[in-house]
Amino acid sequence: MQAALQGRRPNDGFFVEFWRILVEWPEIIAWDRLFDAVKHQVLADVNAAVKRVRPGLQVGFHIEHVNSFNPIFRATRSYSDLATKADFLKVVVYNNCGGERYANFIRNVGSTVFRDVPAEELLRFNNHLLNYGNEAKLDELPASGLSPDYIFRETRRALTGVQGMCKVYPGIDIGIPTGKNSRKASPDDTYAAVAAALNAGADGLILSRKYSEMPLVNLAAAGRAVRDATRT
Repeated sequence: MQAALQGRRPNDGFFVEFWRILVEWPEIIAWDRLFDAVKHQVLADVNAAVKRVRPGLQVGFHIEHVNSFNPIFRATRSYSDLATKADFLKVVVYNNCGGERYANFIRNVGSTVFRDVPAEELLRFNNHLLNYGNEAKLDELPASGLSPDYIFRETRRALTGVQGMCKVYPGIDIGIPTGKNSRKASPDDTYAAVAAALNAGADGLILSRKYSEMPLVNLAAAGRAVRDATRT
């Protein structure tokens, strides 16, 4: 890792060397699998404990935002499996701060494992892996954010994945802090985000992260989008 960050290229390339380590030391992947298996067992135990106390109480879990960026992480988060452990999933689709976060992810992996790949090509490749459409270029991502189409696609993917076994409540970001030159959600942004999730068939929404961050004009826009959706 340190050699990669310093630009010291292995003879066979950065990715090949990374994969060689995993082939020679498969317990690395086994440990990662164990970590996720234990975490998901905790989710199942929490759900079971709540149901024993009050069977009608709804239990839901937060699906981390990195699920929107990292295909390797995404492989460890099966919606059909998670749906058996919850009444609803809060799928994070924060598109305004998502541009900044996605750009940071691409730059991070592009400085190590994928250092041989030009950053813009890496972004396009990753978009294909994640089934994203026409998102902004890397240098524009923080200021542009991710599109409402990203929200639509990720909401639809979650709904297809849970197979009706639990509800899907996309998390819409309103006022989550971003860098000085990164996107700040306008009321129109919030309206478009809410509309995209509902048009995809979301069972509900969770406006995120916390009320103290949320401009009232954006909350009003979210409410307007919900009312408009219920009239159609």
